[in-house]
Formats: sequence, C-alpha cells, structure tokens
Amino acid sequence: MSERADLLIEIGCEELPAGQLNGQLELLARGLGSRLADAGLIEDADDILRLGTPRRLAVRIASVEARQSDQVLERKGPAENVALDADGRPTKAAEGFARSVGKSFDELEWLESDQGRWLFTRVEQPGKSLAELLPEMFDATIRAMAGARSMRWSDRDERFLRPVRWLLVLHGNEALPLEYFGLRARPETRGHRIHAPGWHAVEEARAYESVLEQACVIVDPARRRQRIVEQAERLAGQAGLTAELDEALVDEVSGLTEWPVAVMGRFDEDFLKIPEEALVSSLEQHQKSFALRDSKGRLAPRFIAVANIDSDDPELMTGGFERVIRPRLADARFFWDQDRRSPLVEKRERLDAVLFQEKLGSIGDKVRRLERLVETTAPALDASIDASARAAQLCKCDLVTEMVGEFPELQGIMGRYYAIADGESRAVADAIEGHYRPRHAGDELAADPAGRALALADRLDTLLGVFAAGQKPKGGKDPFALRRAALGIVRLLSDSGTTLTLRKALEAAGRVLGDTVAVDDALLEEVEQFVFERLRSWASEQGLETNTVHAVAAGESGSVADFLARARAVQQFADDPAMASLVAANKRAGNLLKQAGLEGRRRIDPGLFDGAPEAALAESIDACEKELDAAMAHTDYPAALAALAKLREPVDRFFDDVMVMCDDEALRNNRLALLDQLRTMFLRVADVARLGR
Repeated sequence: MSERADLLIEIGCEELPAGQLNGQLELLARGLGSRLADAGLIEDADDILRLGTPRRLAVRIASVEARQSDQVLERKGPAENVALDADGRPTKAAEGFARSVGKSFDELEWLESDQGRWLFTRVEQPGKSLAELLPEMFDATIRAMAGARSMRWSDRDERFLRPVRWLLVLHGNEALPLEYFGLRARPETRGHRIHAPGWHAVEEARAYESVLEQACVIVDPARRRQRIVEQAERLAGQAGLTAELDEALVDEVSGLTEWPVAVMGRFDEDFLKIPEEALVSSLEQHQKSFALRDSKGRLAPRFIAVANIDSDDPELMTGGFERVIRPRLADARFFWDQDRRSPLVEKRERLDAVLFQEKLGSIGDKVRRLERLVETTAPALDASIDASARAAQLCKCDLVTEMVGEFPELQGIMGRYYAIADGESRAVADAIEGHYRPRHAGDELAADPAGRALALADRLDTLLGVFAAGQKPKGGKDPFALRRAALGIVRLLSDSGTTLTLRKALEAAGRVLGDTVAVDDALLEEVEQFVFERLRSWASEQGLETNTVHAVAAGESGSVADFLARARAVQQFADDPAMASLVAANKRAGNLLKQAGLEGRRRIDPGLFDGAPEAALAESIDACEKELDAAMAHTDYPAALAALAKLREPVDRFFDDVMVMCDDEALRNNRLALLDQLRTMFLRVADVARLGR
C-alpha cells in the first residue's frame, strides 16, 4: 500500500437514539481529526466523511499518512555555571541532562548567546506509525464522547452511548490492530438485519459504502435522507397530494432506518373532525409518519410511513402501519371529546396546582398577574382591554387538558380551538394562541393586537419575575428561556410602533409583581440592560452596523420602535459627505467638554464672542435648533439629521479659527458652553462621535 491512504473507523453498536446520531458522529470526527492533525498525519482535519446508521458510527478520513516524519528536536540544558563545577568538571545536573537525551557529556554541544552559554544537543526522534498512535487517539476520543447518558455493559469499564458489538479499522487496504471495548478490530462489518445479516468483508476503506449498500445499508445519512424525501414526494405526487416533510422529522426518520422504504397508508375520514394540528402531532410524534394535504391545502385521510425493510408484500406492510396508527388517532379523538366536556374557564382553578416558579407561585398566580398587566400593554398596542383581559384569564387553561398533556407542542393552539368551541369571541380565541408567538427565532408575531398585548405581558412577567427570583441566565444555562423572552419583547415593541418605552413596560410589570417579589430600581435597570443587549444583537441582524447601534444607544432614550427608526436614519446619514467632519467635530467637542469637566448646560453670552466664527456658529445652532424641534416633533429623523448636517461649515470654521481652551476663563467657558449646546442637539438623535470608532 502507499504511504497515504484513507482511514476508515467503524464502531458497531446497538441501536443509537436517532436524535443523537449526528452529534455523536460530529464528536467522533472532530476528536479523531484533531488528534491526527496534531500528530502530523493529516493536513486537513475537516476533510472527514461522517457516516452512520442506527447501528453504527463511522468516519472515513482522506489521505492519512502511515507514519509520522522523523524529527530533530533541539534540547537546551543547564547554564554553564550550573553544568560545570569550579574545576570545570560536569556536575550532576549536566550528567543528568546527558542521560535524559541518551548521550554522554562529551557528545553534548554548547549554545552561546549574549546571556551566556548553555548545554545543548539535537536529538533525532523517529516518527511513530499510525498503528502505534491510533489506540491512544481512539481512547481519548471515546472518553471525550462520554456524556451523562453513556452506559457501561458486561464487565467493561469503558463507557459509550450504547453497547458496542464490533470494530472495523482500515488504512487503505490494511487492517490496523485496535482493541477496545473488549473487542479486536477486524476488516468486516454487519449488513442489514433482515436482508443481509451477518458479516461482510471490507477489503479497502473506500469500498466501505458500496459493501454496505450491497448489504442493504445506506450508511451515508445525507443519501438516506434524500431517499426518504424522494420516495415520499413520489408517493404523494402519484396520489395528487403534497407531503408535509418537516425537516426535523425527516432527520429523525433517517436516524431510525438503514434501508428506508416509504409506503402510503389511509385512515378513517371521520378522524378529520379532530383539529388538524392534533392529527399531525399524533402522526409525527407517535408514528414518525408524514401527513398529506390535497391541492387546496386540506389535510387528507392518508399518511406516509417509512419502513426499514423492503417487503415482498407492500400491502401487508402498509396494513400494519394502518393498524398501529388507528388507535393513536382514536386516542387524539378521545382527548378532544374529553376536554370539551367542560369549558376552559372551569379549568382555571386547576392552574393553582401547577407550579410556575417557587418564588413566583403557580400558573394560576401568573394568570392573575397577566390580567392586571394587560391593562398597560393593551392600550399601548391598540388592543381591546376587555378582549386582552379575557384572553389572559383563559390563556393557560389548556395546559391542564388531556390533549396538551399528550402533545405539549399544541399549547395555545388547542386553547384556541377549545375557546371557539366554548363560544368565546374570535379575538379572545386568537389571542390565546397568538400570545405564545414568537415561539422561536424567526417565528412570526401574533397577527391580532390582543394576542400581541398578551404576549408582551406574558414575557414581561416571566422576565422580570424570574430575575427578581434570583434565577437569571448564567452562561449557557437559561431554563426559563429568558433570552428568547427578551428578544420577543424587543420584536413586539418594535413591530407595534408603540410609544411605550421598555422602562415603562418593566415598571408596569414591577407594580404587578410587587405583591409577590421585591422589585427595585436596580433590578429594573439590570433587566432593562439585559433586554437592550438583545435589542442590539437583533438590530445588527437587521443590517444595522454596530457603531450605529452604539451611537443611537448613547442618545436620548425612547421606545424600541423609536430607537430603530433613529438607527436607520443615522446609518443612512453615515453616507452623507458631511458625516466625517461632524463626527470628528463631535468627538473633539466631547473630549474638550470632558477635559474641562463641564457639568450641566451653561448660558451662552453673545457679548463674549471674539470674532465671526463664534457668532456664525451660535447663529447656525439657533437656526438648526428650530428645524430640529420641528423634525423631532414628527419623529422625522432623516429631516433632523439633514438639519444637523447644515452645521458642517460653521463647525469646521469654528475649530479652524477659534482656540477653545484659551487662558481667559470667561472666553473659554463661553466657547465650551457653545460646544455643549452643539453636542446636546446631536444627542437628541445619536452620539455621532461613536460612528467613527
């Protein structure tokens, strides 16, 4: 074989959890790749093919050296005054250094520099073979992969996600010796349990995938996934339907099969009377099957299931899936019927037995707080207070229903269905579902005002309350999803265009929470900054530059919508030819004011102007302030910045011709007051001095 060849490592085991297959493959690839790269056996640690099925984890690493290159190591020993005694004979330190490098003292050299002389030698270190290095690399990688759910089996000390049953290690066409998990690696793998059971020889690393495919195993997860999608789309198309191929479910089904075969089944049309979200959840969560829709988008009484076997009698296999799915859908129908025996409002008392947070009380306590808090958020978001309050009263009641107990992902969705069945108004029903939005990053906000008002109240109560309870996020731990709640608050306040500021919203939540936990100004400030950090990140994702966001943040505070409107205007202003000069002028003015320790706005005395540039700047500032007032009154920030841009010429002339920090205290303070007025005008929109950072 050549010196370079592909390295194949396969760990055969009992069925792995589908949701952890890709993560385990990534750990295996990164662990081996980094160690091989550190040993100088590969050049590119990213050139690794990740292969796996429920019964195996495998990596094929391209162009791996069979042996390390020989190296010459330079070793520096003790200094001359330590290496030699007074008579010039080698000391024990010198002799010890010689022994450590496998040489006699006479074979050592001296290294001279400006600081003196040291014993020195070069040692040739022969490179180790891949076969010698691999056991230690494999052991370190496996140990790093062990997690909380790893297990031991038999009398073994090693841990892995599932018991390991075989090992395969090939470098090109050479089987490498590796013993682990009480197993000795051999150039064989196992095929499909039904179609090709037993051992299958693998003679060369690059033949691995083809050998397994002949044994009815598609070992490449991407190919297996593609096969599932293609088969499902073909079956759906033949029936004139469209398959709902949820990405996460396709990944999961791919992780459950080695030889996926899709089939289409039917169920009783009577089940379509159940809310379709419940049907889809039952199909996806319980049976890992895909729902189908007709050309009008309506749920069809059919499904696509994926088997792990090619059957000689597809109809018999399809019938098996249908028999299993029928009782699952019957359960969903039972939950639907059972939950509607009593209206949502009668379930409210049961919420008092469901804990929200130890210091914040039950879900029932939270609902009572929301009823009060929407009195602030509803008017701010142009929502009906009555509809918002009624929705607040009912919004968590579906948490104690049978359906949501079985399918937690349907909370809010089922609440809306039950509210409609109870005769609640459409506004109330929509708000019950909408208050959970956005459920995740990129999710849409509630379409109705009451839903948004309730969503805002819910997140304000959770965020401030959990902070007050001492459970703020730490590192990667965020059990109450407070970062997501904060981003939801940002999006709701931004999209609504409300003038309600974040501080006022938090103060309202604090008043409601005051009977439960202590809320003071320091806590409000901390939570406001926490939300503002999410606002900064989100603004950057919307295309606003970091300097722009910081510049606006340093200006006057306002609502979230106002903040973003100013940021967009400032970013556009950054392209104005006057920007560079005004940014520099603001930065210089700020430095002078800081140097002088000027506190508070001082009166400007025109009688102290010493020359035309001062008078011209004062006159321009007065004219600009009138235009600025008019623009700010209409929150027309482009017009406000356009007015400020007119100050470029008088500001430049002022700094060119006037010595601000002159010896005359009266003149100096008058000029500083002029600059303070200039800075204050800009700060009404943004601290443009930060744009140049």
